[in-house]
Amino acid sequence: MLLRIYHHWLNSYRGIPNAIWFLSLVSLINRCGSMVISFITLYLTQRLQFTIEETGYVMGFFGAGALLGAYLGGRLTDRIGAKPIMFWSLIVNGLILIGMLEVQHFWPMCATVFIMSISSEIFRPANSVAIRQQSTPETRTRAISLYRMSVNLGFTVAPALGGLLATLGWHWLFWVDGLTCIAAAFMLRRMHLPPVQVQVAERNTAPEDAGAVSGASPFRDRQFMWFIAFTLVNAVVFMQILWTVPVFFKEAYHWPEAQIGLLIALNGLVVFLVEMPLIFRIDGTRMPSVFIRVGLVLYMLSYLSLAAAYPPLLAASLYMVIISFGEIFVMPFSSNYVMTRSPENRLGQYMAVYTMAYSSSNILAPLLGTQVIAAWGFRTLWLIAVGLALVAWVGFWVMERKGHYQEVRSER
Repeated sequence: MLLRIYHHWLNSYRGIPNAIWFLSLVSLINRCGSMVISFITLYLTQRLQFTIEETGYVMGFFGAGALLGAYLGGRLTDRIGAKPIMFWSLIVNGLILIGMLEVQHFWPMCATVFIMSISSEIFRPANSVAIRQQSTPETRTRAISLYRMSVNLGFTVAPALGGLLATLGWHWLFWVDGLTCIAAAFMLRRMHLPPVQVQVAERNTAPEDAGAVSGASPFRDRQFMWFIAFTLVNAVVFMQILWTVPVFFKEAYHWPEAQIGLLIALNGLVVFLVEMPLIFRIDGTRMPSVFIRVGLVLYMLSYLSLAAAYPPLLAASLYMVIISFGEIFVMPFSSNYVMTRSPENRLGQYMAVYTMAYSSSNILAPLLGTQVIAAWGFRTLWLIAVGLALVAWVGFWVMERKGHYQEVRSER
């Protein structure tokens, strides 16, 4: 039994191109230092003494910058290629993170976070394009999962290390985060990416769908934009893990930063251990929307666990484990749907619009979360999150019933 599990785990990594491994390694180095984002709400409220409402507005600027950065990243990637965009994004972001230490007041912090978010989010469409270009249709979902595994391993390290560094001094978070960005950039510069092989006839959209024709803007692809709308809703639900859940652990449970960091790291650990073998087992067995809807059900259950009157450690642990499994189902299949739907000459723009959905959630999630908390409390926010996940579930179900997905089975 254990031998079978081991061989399945090993096989889940076979056949993935070397370039994907290198891109994932760069992301791992970068994300190991991503401690500022994990603790930004605590830094603003605890260190700079911003109110919860002010913190929500600052994070709204973060989302606005992410939205603009994602759009610029997609346009620039289609014009000049993925690698230079990724390199300069990492360099600029690292320098800004180090400089943020000198910013102490509300409006300068809003402006700095806005610019930092632009430089950070330009990276994401370029990185997604590189993964699409360096993978095959048969390995694409696993390539996405390998990249996500590296990101989540980094996020496992980052909160735990960040919580410990915060006890030594907040400045350590900004210096380590900035320097790891710069280190990842120079590692990427030395990386050789093979020439792109244009692949055709690999999109899993219906033949009668004329929305995703070559040369058409993604904004004119109605099916795709419905997908983006429901993705935005589920992203607002998920992103509470970043913006309001740490504050909940601090204010409701009175936990120290180190304990909060270790608990948040549980999310990355679960995804790191489970996602690759699980995706290898289920990829191609059902339509993408089926797995996305399974993940949304898990999102609902995770927030219900916070709303229930469980002991704090049990409620928090259940939340982290359940939402981690939900993430495993939602995100790789959503990304693969976008990659396989987009025309080659508009790949960066399609990925930019998808990234913009998550960037928009970084505007809406903190604004919604902090204002609901201030008016009605944390429990109301968790119940609203459950309702939003249900809306997204119904939306993807309707798309599936209307034939907006085709079943795609992987060749192994």
